[in-house]
Amino acid sequence: MPSEFINHFTRSLELSTSRPGSPFISHPSRPSLPQPSGEPVLRSTATASTFRRREKLHALLVSLKQGSISPAEVQRYAGSLQDILRADGAYITEATTDPEEAALEEAIIGKLTVAVYSDALDTYLNQAAEVEAEAEWWADIERSRTNVALYFLQTLPLRLVNVMRTVLRQLRVHQLPLSFSTLSPSSLRALFPSPSHFTLRPSHLTTALFPHLKNQPALTLAVLLPPSSSILSGYTNTSVILARVSRSVRRVANSASFAVRFATLPFELSRQECRYNRKTLERIRDERAEVLGKLAQLRAPLGGLVGRNIDPTAATLAKTEYTSLLDTLSQIISSKSESSSTSSSLLIPLTDLSQTLQSLSVSHIQLLRTQRLLRPSIFTRIWPSLLIVPPLSLYVYTSRTSWIPALFDMARDAKETARGFVEGWLVEPLVGVLRTVRAGGKGEVLVREEGVVADLESLERMTLSLARDALNYTPSQLETLAEQVRMGDLTPVMQAYEQDIRTPVRSALTGTLLRNAFIQVQKAKVDIDQALSGIDRLLKSQELTFAFVGVAPALAIVYAVLGAFSRMWSTSKGSGSWGGRKRRRAVWEGMRRIERLLIVHPTTPDAVSDSSTPIAPLPTGLLILSLTRLRSYALAYLPPRIRKPFLQDLGDLEDTNLGRDAKLRIVDRMWRCWGSGGERIVTF
Repeated sequence: MPSEFINHFTRSLELSTSRPGSPFISHPSRPSLPQPSGEPVLRSTATASTFRRREKLHALLVSLKQGSISPAEVQRYAGSLQDILRADGAYITEATTDPEEAALEEAIIGKLTVAVYSDALDTYLNQAAEVEAEAEWWADIERSRTNVALYFLQTLPLRLVNVMRTVLRQLRVHQLPLSFSTLSPSSLRALFPSPSHFTLRPSHLTTALFPHLKNQPALTLAVLLPPSSSILSGYTNTSVILARVSRSVRRVANSASFAVRFATLPFELSRQECRYNRKTLERIRDERAEVLGKLAQLRAPLGGLVGRNIDPTAATLAKTEYTSLLDTLSQIISSKSESSSTSSSLLIPLTDLSQTLQSLSVSHIQLLRTQRLLRPSIFTRIWPSLLIVPPLSLYVYTSRTSWIPALFDMARDAKETARGFVEGWLVEPLVGVLRTVRAGGKGEVLVREEGVVADLESLERMTLSLARDALNYTPSQLETLAEQVRMGDLTPVMQAYEQDIRTPVRSALTGTLLRNAFIQVQKAKVDIDQALSGIDRLLKSQELTFAFVGVAPALAIVYAVLGAFSRMWSTSKGSGSWGGRKRRRAVWEGMRRIERLLIVHPTTPDAVSDSSTPIAPLPTGLLILSLTRLRSYALAYLPPRIRKPFLQDLGDLEDTNLGRDAKLRIVDRMWRCWGSGGERIVTF
């Protein structure tokens, strides 16, 4: 959007379309001063032609619209002004007797000068932006092997057509008939001889395939040869076989490398072609940017010239200043050192500049097309797709009976899988969590408390019965033993059991061994019940945790899938937050480029230490080119609440009166304000 930048950059040069006042003309709202006797009033002595010329000049001034005057319209307005002035033989260079007429002429000249200046800025900015876009396209092709191979495939028909044209032209020059024999390799070698077996001079046939070779003195075949490697001598007898094997392997590897390099030579030449086009376009961009920087540095003197109060008595001084400015503008645009100070009118340099600007666009396009620096046409880039898509579509259509049912089966399986996942791994665990929260730990248990108490009471009765029958315990001893059993202490019973196992057979037949064994079994049962009861209490205390652990993997999978779909939607939509990640990355690259220009490209060796020194034209033009992109981004994607301060920062960087250090501080402020915190624009 270069026009937005031009409108903003030249806004301070706008002139008022109101009619300039004259100190000699009485204002309608003011009372007329008494005139001295014997001196006629100026209005009464003015001729009718002067009044008509004033009205025509004022109508022409009002019809001028700042920022929308093309070079052709400048020529038309200049012709109209020249016709008005020729009507009575008056020019601005002459000392006209009417101050108001001189002021009107100066105002019109100022508007036309600003229009020519704006058109020059717009022309060179558009050319630089177009060339930079083409250079970026070639850079994208160059950095990828896949893109280079695709580019070679896309342009292969054009290359073959150029080769056939070159061959036919050479046959016509040598007056040879077109036949299969003349197209044989030996005939072609005779038509296009090479001065050496190891060097290919860029002949007509070679440059027909790769036009960029016209600008190279020779294409050496040494790039195909493997690097030389020295073979060490002095092998011992035990390493002779290993040395021979190593040399054989090296020869095979070198041969394979040579074959690969020879096979990929067209792709390497295509990459070199992309690199050559990119560098040439960058050189042209720098030339346009340097002119753009020189034009930008003229804004301050032009603003001082058109922004001052019009003084009808200083017409000669105004003419000199406008002449000097137009001479400088003409030297910048057309690189001519001749001066227009001898011209009788300022309209001649204005007309010449307008004609030059009209021819610049045509010559610029011709230059790019002549040197084949533009990207291939759309048809050239899409013909492989047009060649592959129809048969592929036909094959897909004819084989639909085999893959459509498979697709339906896959969709049905995917539906069932998704349904089972949602119901079995997401919904049911979440319902279980809600039930756990609502029940509060009153669900199913491993062991009932009543069963544990019943087993413990049974153990107590069995122990007391044994102590009463076999050990002859008194009631007080039985009470003490009952308390010990409830505490888990069966020492008396264990002592009796130890005595019984000394004579196990007799104790089993006539003693208490069997009763002691059954008491041990009951004790083990009580211990197991108590352990299960403890485990049950532990599980109940962590039941909610286990429920969330069970549903957590399903929630993580759902979160990852939804996040992936959200990113895919934002990327495909191209908008996202503040234009999307791709555009924010472009803003980051633009900010980095601006800072690099301010650091790497000082004006002079003394400019680094002098903050008031203006920046050189080339980095100024490149800065304007980058700032134009940032301005277009801000106007298109930033919300109003942060668009205004962001544009203010860009306006500060566009000010040609600020030095290098001041602009570096502005860049630091932009990194600080827009690269971190809540308003992270310069990030991706």
